[in-house]
Amino acid sequence: MSATRSIFVTNNGLSDHIGTAQVLPYLEGLAARGHQIACLSVEHPARQDVFATKVAPRLERAGIEHSPILRRTLPLAGKLERFAMPGLMQSRLERLVETFQPDLIHCRSYMPLGAVLPVSLRHDLPFVFDMRGFWVDERCEAGLWQGPMGRSIARHFRKLEARAISGASAIVALTQDAKSVVATRRPSAGSVTSVIPCSVDQTRFRPDRALRARTRLALGYSAKDVVLVHLGSAGPLYQMGTTYRLLAALQAQDMQARLLLVGDHSVDQHVQAARSYGVTLDPAHLTCKRVPHDDVPALLNAADIGLSFRIASKSSLGVSATKTGEYLSCGLPVISNTGIGDINDILPNRRFGLVLAHHDTPAIEHAARTIASAPFAPRAVIRAHAAGRFSLDRACDQYDALYRMFHAERQAA
Repeated sequence: MSATRSIFVTNNGLSDHIGTAQVLPYLEGLAARGHQIACLSVEHPARQDVFATKVAPRLERAGIEHSPILRRTLPLAGKLERFAMPGLMQSRLERLVETFQPDLIHCRSYMPLGAVLPVSLRHDLPFVFDMRGFWVDERCEAGLWQGPMGRSIARHFRKLEARAISGASAIVALTQDAKSVVATRRPSAGSVTSVIPCSVDQTRFRPDRALRARTRLALGYSAKDVVLVHLGSAGPLYQMGTTYRLLAALQAQDMQARLLLVGDHSVDQHVQAARSYGVTLDPAHLTCKRVPHDDVPALLNAADIGLSFRIASKSSLGVSATKTGEYLSCGLPVISNTGIGDINDILPNRRFGLVLAHHDTPAIEHAARTIASAPFAPRAVIRAHAAGRFSLDRACDQYDALYRMFHAERQAA
């Protein structure tokens, strides 16, 4: 089967964290497998220096054609742009279709659907709905879409979601649980839905003893410190109370437990937040670091256990936490909770981590005793386990097979 010509449409910027970690590596992998790729993305003007020095050379080496739309930065212009962006993307996509002559359109998540759906219909082009998670449900559950305006926005995107699930030639979900949900909305979707979890570049995320030693020294950790790491946001969808209580429970087991928070965090804010859960944290036991994505592997190597506690809800069935794959690829056991995507399959036994069935005190104290009583699997074993699910090469192979299927069907038509 031959390679394809694809237009990849994303509302993320390739110089943003998501673009760097979860978009550009896939595009490079597809280009390396012979596919011709054009990418329409939405870039932030403030990151143009990063784009020019780090992203543009990678696009050029891969032979990827890039058509960026720049966001507005002024407050009023930025608000108005939210309503204008679908039209801007549709106009740009129309021009790309005319010049690039693609075999298919690849739509990443929900935001570009307002542009992709009409262009796909107008030009009779198949499209991939790479839905990632259940984005509308996530926004509603986080309380971001409230009041008459919020409900109106949610209704708008639910209609787009229904059209996309109904009309997509292929759907990509992150979990088997999400695939099952999609099948209830479109019975025939089982044959066209691929499950491709968020992947990890395991050439970068890997155990490294020398890097671990250097980073722990720089962070001031002793050999006896057991470092728990929380990577990413501490927003309303995350169970930070469980994180604080587990830290306290481990310390009650006479472990020198410490908490490393990677992202936009403040020690004072976390100390204050912990009080609302009845936990008194010593600020000296917390470390907050905000670093570029390239520096995340060093911090994960410095840790001993990765944490991924999230509210279990309707949307959480579609979640494939990138952090979980990054933890495991660096050889860290993961402590998570049930109801999050395929987490029980990802952590099938305690060699690779623990899955909490509840967030109550008995469950947390039992987890602390389990952690204190016996070691997890060696880091190399945990990393090998992660490769079967989270390998970037494996994900690119899955996308490659999907693209070649499109080409074969189009040739046969």
